[in-house]
Amino acid sequence: MKLYNKINPKAFLLTCLLLVCSSCSDFLEKDHPTGVTDDDFWKTMNECENALGQCKLWVKGAYGGDELGLVFLEGATDNMYFQSNFEQRIVSLGNGSLVPPTDNNAPSSWESTFNSWKNYYLRIRRCNRFLKFVDNAYFADEKERSRMKAEIRVWRAWYHIRLLCWYGRNDGIPVVDTDLTPTEIYKPRNTVEECLDFINKELDMVINSNDLEFLWDEGRRDRMSVSSALALKMDVNLQFKKYDVAKEAAKKLMDSGKFELYYSSATDDDPGKNYRDLFRYVGEQNKERIMFKSSGLDNIWFRNMGTPLGGQGVSAVLKSFVDAYETMDGKTIQSLPADEKLKYEKDPLYKPRDPRLYATVFLPGDNTTISNYTYEPFNEDGSDYVGKTGAVRSGYMMKKFIDEQDRATGNGSLDYPLYRYAEVLLDYVECLVESGDWQNPDVEKYINMIRHRAGMPNMDKSVYNTQEKVRELYRRERRVELCFEGKRYDDIRRWGIGAEVMNGPIYGAWNPKDNAFVTIENRTCTFPKYDSWPLPQTEVTSNPNISQPTGW
Repeated sequence: MKLYNKINPKAFLLTCLLLVCSSCSDFLEKDHPTGVTDDDFWKTMNECENALGQCKLWVKGAYGGDELGLVFLEGATDNMYFQSNFEQRIVSLGNGSLVPPTDNNAPSSWESTFNSWKNYYLRIRRCNRFLKFVDNAYFADEKERSRMKAEIRVWRAWYHIRLLCWYGRNDGIPVVDTDLTPTEIYKPRNTVEECLDFINKELDMVINSNDLEFLWDEGRRDRMSVSSALALKMDVNLQFKKYDVAKEAAKKLMDSGKFELYYSSATDDDPGKNYRDLFRYVGEQNKERIMFKSSGLDNIWFRNMGTPLGGQGVSAVLKSFVDAYETMDGKTIQSLPADEKLKYEKDPLYKPRDPRLYATVFLPGDNTTISNYTYEPFNEDGSDYVGKTGAVRSGYMMKKFIDEQDRATGNGSLDYPLYRYAEVLLDYVECLVESGDWQNPDVEKYINMIRHRAGMPNMDKSVYNTQEKVRELYRRERRVELCFEGKRYDDIRRWGIGAEVMNGPIYGAWNPKDNAFVTIENRTCTFPKYDSWPLPQTEVTSNPNISQPTGW
């Protein structure tokens, strides 16, 4: 890992000419970029607050500059196929044709995903410089200094978590907890255990302090909190199968009394209205969300809807995902006789299904969701036809996060959920199941809470009566409940199912004209190679202490 803290000569000359234009972000990235000393820079509480802002980089759902769009990362899973004029390497990540970025193949400004190594270590450096110098400033209220330092620790831990999951799941990443000098920038990887030890210590320092609110009020939810730290601790330890640690963090969130599953106040008779409205403006202010990116779905309509609705049609939902939804009476279509199963595959609403299906996916013929619009992916005369530019490739279009309020402009301000209470319940259940405590009454209790909110019957204990069967139910429930929220990518890798679900042809909807399911591409992802992303080749070339992840 190389941290760039040398100054480009041309940029330095320009900066010298324009001293008054020096920015806080420049100062956090470089040592004295304008000749101003640290003693001169770190003076006031307001300056530190501004510096804290420059340390933040939220992930989001939609596309947005340096911010990674987690909806589109689902294109590297068995939930979705993704194709667009931005983040194009997600296609290669999904089908197994990815190569390490090089100088001749460097990610463009439209590819924040594969600039993540650089972007996150840049923010880590900012965090380290903040912690190094914040005590130099004058604070009228020392609680504010402590609050900022605690927030920075959570941010720094979160950047390390993302890097570990994406670049070092089997190999670890360099842990950087100090402001490095130019002679220290070539660091080796720390082991996965060393990374987890650092992350947990950072988060525990915040969790066990009184420096942050457990949950900030609505006007200050962009601040890290104790609940943020607990959610991150829960997640990272689940990813690496530290079930006792993850379960403890989840339980603290559950016992706090601050969160609950969302129920809609709508009076219509749609059994899926609770799930439907949770991801629309009407349900945006709710007690289920723990961490979210404000306006993180700002361009989701434009990116995901097809040409007739002013969009690009980039996210094609896959048949394997649609087939995961149970029938309304709680049966999987895979458990049905072959002829009955095929009827559901050809027409997903042949008979009533899990209400989350039609709250999540536009199925062919959908004419009840968007006013004066019918989704017709197999009408050759229409712009939604699967073979046309700007049309969704699979014949299944994503509906989750789509609100007609955004139709006029194609843009909006809908928040993107990063961690919500349903995930906490599911994580807690996974910890019980995978640690052998699958018969714990809490497993049935919390799975049923989520299913009941969705309009589904309780788990059938006559069917789900072994650890293997309960695991099967849990994993299916997690897949449909948390779809397009950036979870499936990590789930595939944590569960070790990549070779099973990320290889072979991927399909879309049944095309009655061709009398066949839409065939999109053939995938050939190998594991453990595709457990992690490759580093930019320049990092490996310039740093003798680091190599590509396993398999690369």
